[in-house]
Amino acid sequence: MKLEYFSMSVDGQTVEQWISKGRFLRQRGQNKKAIEAYEKALKGDPGNIDALNELGLTQIHVGDQMLAIEAFDKAIIANPDDPRAYANKAEAFLTVGDFDNALAAAESGLEKAPESADLWVKKARSLESLLRIDDAIEAYNEALKYDSEEPETWKALALCYDAKMEWGSVARAYRIAASLHLKRGERRDADYCERFAVDAEDSASDEKMA
Repeated sequence: MKLEYFSMSVDGQTVEQWISKGRFLRQRGQNKKAIEAYEKALKGDPGNIDALNELGLTQIHVGDQMLAIEAFDKAIIANPDDPRAYANKAEAFLTVGDFDNALAAAESGLEKAPESADLWVKKARSLESLLRIDDAIEAYNEALKYDSEEPETWKALALCYDAKMEWGSVARAYRIAASLHLKRGERRDADYCERFAVDAEDSASDEKMA
């Protein structure tokens, strides 16, 4: 039945063509037209998780978080084992400051995909926003077990250590982030991270002298 939906034509284009058009329009910042394209795709395949997730992300971008959450819920129903919709649902809740529901969405996803770095990051961000800093640090470290090459995760971890004034850990996290930015050719970001690492080391020195 899934293949039958997938092959359906809507207004002269296949589901995949509508999804591709939606992506193209999103890249050009034409979000309302992108939403229309994804909705066309979903007429042909109502359970298409790519269309549902990308529709929801576009709706977040235009401020329609509740509609986005509906799209992500449909994606979860269509494929409960795919971690993307849980992570995207958590992101939607984070953008409106509903940190408890963001945490619940991330944890639901982790039950299905415990090795998803993205879901661990969403959980960590939720915990950090709830001022559960120790738990957030633990979650960020879990994320890094599965993807240690993402500098943004290291920087987020550094901020949590900063809140606890653990300056050595702050400096280490920023230095790792700096090296990852350099590997990507992102010199300015690397310089900022290096500067923050030095600031953390200066704070540690000041504490020792006090």
